Amino acid sequence: MYDGQCVACDLLGRVNDLSLCEECAGKLERDLGRERDWDYSASAFGLADDDREKLRRQVVEQYGEARELIAPIKQARKKRPPRQSARRRM
Repeated sequence: MYDGQCVACDLLGRVNDLSLCEECAGKLERDLGRERDWDYSASAFGLADDDREKLRRQVVEQYGEARELIAPIKQARKKRPPRQSARRRM
């Protein structure tokens, strides 16, 4: 931890190597667990698959299913057929 500005909430204070304050770092860990992104989660490092799922269930029970820090993935919008110009309609 060193002094700096959190990249997530912009507060000045102690930040980690990802430039996240303690509160935002916890939110990121919980989001990674919710998404089962175990490769990037420090709290899931070295855990068996069953223990990882148990950790995920605990996070969801305590904090809910919604993400706290990571932005939701935008769903692709349906493509509309191209509009015909006035010349083509004639």
